[in-house]
Amino acid sequence: MLDSLRNQDRPPYERETLWADLRAGVTLVASYLPTAMALGVISGMGPLAGLWCGVFVGIISAVCGGTRALVSGPSAVLAVITATLLMGDKMSLPELAVVIVMAGAIQVILGIAGVGRFVSYMPHIVLTGFMSGIGVLLLATQTEKLFHLGVNDFALAAFCLAVFFVWPARIGKYVPAPLAAVGIGWIVALFIPGIHQLGPVPVGLPVPVLELPSLEFLPKAVGPAVLIALISSVYTLMWSLIADTFTGSQHNPNRELVGLGLGNLAAGIVGVLPGSGTIATMTARRFGGKTVVTAIVCLIIVAALILGLGPYAAPLPLAALSAIVMLVGWRMIEFSFLRKVPRMDPKYSAVMLLVMAVTIFVDPVFAIMFGVIAANIVNAVQLESLELDSVVSTPLLDSTFTTEVDDEFTARIGLVAFRGSFTVSSSRKLIALIGVDIRDHEVVIFDLSRATHIDDSAANLLAQIIDRAKQTHTEIVVCGINDRIRATLFAFNVLDRIPEDRTVATEKEARDLAWSLL
Repeated sequence: MLDSLRNQDRPPYERETLWADLRAGVTLVASYLPTAMALGVISGMGPLAGLWCGVFVGIISAVCGGTRALVSGPSAVLAVITATLLMGDKMSLPELAVVIVMAGAIQVILGIAGVGRFVSYMPHIVLTGFMSGIGVLLLATQTEKLFHLGVNDFALAAFCLAVFFVWPARIGKYVPAPLAAVGIGWIVALFIPGIHQLGPVPVGLPVPVLELPSLEFLPKAVGPAVLIALISSVYTLMWSLIADTFTGSQHNPNRELVGLGLGNLAAGIVGVLPGSGTIATMTARRFGGKTVVTAIVCLIIVAALILGLGPYAAPLPLAALSAIVMLVGWRMIEFSFLRKVPRMDPKYSAVMLLVMAVTIFVDPVFAIMFGVIAANIVNAVQLESLELDSVVSTPLLDSTFTTEVDDEFTARIGLVAFRGSFTVSSSRKLIALIGVDIRDHEVVIFDLSRATHIDDSAANLLAQIIDRAKQTHTEIVVCGINDRIRATLFAFNVLDRIPEDRTVATEKEARDLAWSLL
């Protein structure tokens, strides 16, 4: 297990790489700082919760994680989920801290168990719909907030957004657009009356809010904890894959989950936002960063700034922070994917749009569960068709096993050949297709020599087919069972329904046995 948590082919760390990481880390602070503060405000936990999330989750996951060049910290997705949990007094801060600790523990367990690569198997249509819905939600909530703040704040936010889009890329390598927008917005706010400010920001180390949870609360915490762990893991491993493309290395998903889980455990204990991999990974790359040392340098500087940041952060205009959040929301909407909707299979586009709508209009927490169920239903329908084709592709109840009678329709022996995988998706259709026809034969051969997988549902319904055959006095012969399928059939008492002498190794043996039973 320890071997599975080690990075593969880790390239050497040279002096040139160190200097590149140091320069990129210092520059990254200017972009990371305002974005983390804005996401902290969105979460309902305050700007420091976003900053300290970056420090704890970012540094721990960088040191213990399994991706060469990943920057972790607060993300818009987790900020919205956190805000949803705190909204309407659904949870108190101590209860939310328990949920985050549980989420971190789940991630550590998943990593140690070696299932990291499977965590990222969330259907793409679900993740795309959810992320796009979060993006629209951020745009809508910030627009509504600016309307409540006033016309001047709305105009300042529009000005800051314009700065984002027109800021020269060359200058952006040294002065990032978010920092420029906040700085210029702060200067402009000095000349516009009535601009709302962030206000006093407390300084110092975070104060732990974690309390021993009640037994009544623990069952309620499991669902949100699993959701945070799942979203944080999927989002992080997605950024790990992106980081691999420009580092030329291969991330270790299990080790990455362990590092991320330890970071979220710490975040929950000190009462700050849960974290994940972030878009700052791309920003660090643009600034010349090569490894996670970029993130460590950046977040050490952020930690130092937090301790004395309060007086300087107080006059920052809320409109500028809202503009940053709106930019994050805009970038989260998958416009390229939405343009493909008219060309997609209607089933997949419907799931994507439904998940997006549920995220916006119902509840982001519910949207993921709804989306996974809907996507599995769609995939099950497709899988059913593929699995049934594997059976139908060979002659079912083949009339080649005829007696001496010349009439080919008097077949007394039937053949059902299984090829590939058979699961819950096709099991009920299988019994409908072949269950009725079995009674028309005296002997039926089940050829499993080319079957690669049979799950519990398919095994259970195979047992029902055998029972139905017994009712019609049809003999069953089985051939070609491999060890893996034999174990499944044995576990569900399928083989107990067949006499030992009716199970043979090859199709030829099955044919000879079938003839002898006539």
